[in-house]
Amino acid sequence: MRITSFVFLVVLFFSACQNKKKAEEKTQESIALSETDKQDLMNVITRFARAYLSQDNGKANALIHPDLGLVVIYRPGAMDTFTKVDSLDFKNPIPAHYAYETFSNQYALTFGSLPKLDCGNLSWDKQGFFCDTTENATTLSTLSSFYKEINEPFPLEEGQITELEKDSYRVILVDQSDLIFHVKRYENNWYVTVLDRAYSGCDA
Repeated sequence: MRITSFVFLVVLFFSACQNKKKAEEKTQESIALSETDKQDLMNVITRFARAYLSQDNGKANALIHPDLGLVVIYRPGAMDTFTKVDSLDFKNPIPAHYAYETFSNQYALTFGSLPKLDCGNLSWDKQGFFCDTTENATTLSTLSSFYKEINEPFPLEEGQITELEKDSYRVILVDQSDLIFHVKRYENNWYVTVLDRAYSGCDA
């Protein structure tokens, strides 16, 4: 009995140490961006949001790298899927029946924890314009794992997912409606790589 208790305490201590280490790594990652990097990141995020909300193809597409493209995630039914494109065309949305929505944004960008959506009452826990720089955006990895669980082929290879998620951050703007996208550092510049049109849909 004492041995079992001792083993349990050792496991508990080890687990606590691992969690502390992960928290420290997150903190280190969150402050790894220099002030110049943060300014460049903020510039790209705010420029894309303005271009999207004003539906300016040219300004939005200037922030999409031709080698990376843009992954547009959407939910045609019970399961999320995506299409990879070279550019956005606001007059031809993906999917076709779901128009790119425009609304006014009254918020300045904040670096901090992202809003969470409660599908029970169809509401966000907070409004604002946020980017979380404490962890990389892993929506594609999560989606790929789900496809593997149900034995469905996933259109992106692991190497492509790794490339898209490396040095990437998730951005959520919640005002009268919402806009969710990912930005990534690539070749010493920041680009928009993912447009998530599925997360705020609770119709599932």
